[in-house]
Amino acid sequence: MRRLAIERRIARPRIPTVTAADNPFRRYGEIKRYEVRQADVTGQSFAERVKRTRQMLRSMKPEAVKQVIEFHKGLTFFEALALANRAGGLIVPNDIHDRILVGTKDLIYLRQNYPVWTGTLVIYEAPDKKFGKKVVFSWEHDKVTFSFEVPKQFRGKKNCALVLEHPDFELLDLGNKTYELKVVDKSNIRLVQDFAKENGWYLTDNGIPVGPEVAPSTYARRFLSRLENQYIGPLIRGYDYFKDVFKGETLDIYLVSSMSNVLGVHMVSLATEKSDSK
Repeated sequence: MRRLAIERRIARPRIPTVTAADNPFRRYGEIKRYEVRQADVTGQSFAERVKRTRQMLRSMKPEAVKQVIEFHKGLTFFEALALANRAGGLIVPNDIHDRILVGTKDLIYLRQNYPVWTGTLVIYEAPDKKFGKKVVFSWEHDKVTFSFEVPKQFRGKKNCALVLEHPDFELLDLGNKTYELKVVDKSNIRLVQDFAKENGWYLTDNGIPVGPEVAPSTYARRFLSRLENQYIGPLIRGYDYFKDVFKGETLDIYLVSSMSNVLGVHMVSLATEKSDSK
């Protein structure tokens, strides 16, 4: 109970911010646009490969998933997107990480492979505020601004979250540290009703905390850290705020980070017809 009382006051986790001087991925150079598709792949075939890859991961046991995903550490979310898109890979989504974190007892593996950016990106407004035509979000410490044009069917809804999975979105660099989040196919946007209004323990809707707060001892609960206002950004898993050697952070869901912070990322190659048929 003490942990709950303390964590509910958390506004932002202290994840170190990358700078130009200490960024180990400077060799990637400046990337103006983060595409989600390779130019020589048609939308239909690409979408089918993405679908098969997600189905494959969700059908596998956590130990088997750990054998096919590849870990990279020390990347901003921008760099993680660039790396995944150049390699033609998929950033592992939150629901897969949830199964790995909860089902893994190997603390060495957890320490070596987390915390990470997931491929799950979430957009939410301040509690009780309705979605308008656009959500605009920025961090004070890095002065980066993100915007997202809300599809008409979601405008007017409140206490909801809009959820996307990589590679169903792209970030367009508009210059001057300003980015626009674009969705390739709006049918891929998932609306999550009754999104949690504050930090605390909750049950989830496919990995996103929803409903009223529950007791810390509740089965299948997860701990959410969110902002008091709006947010556009990826979901983080495995972040250890209290340095308590993975005694509780396997259940933590962080929706509070700037994309310019530095974390790890897990990727997997897209399935092919040959691999899908096995």
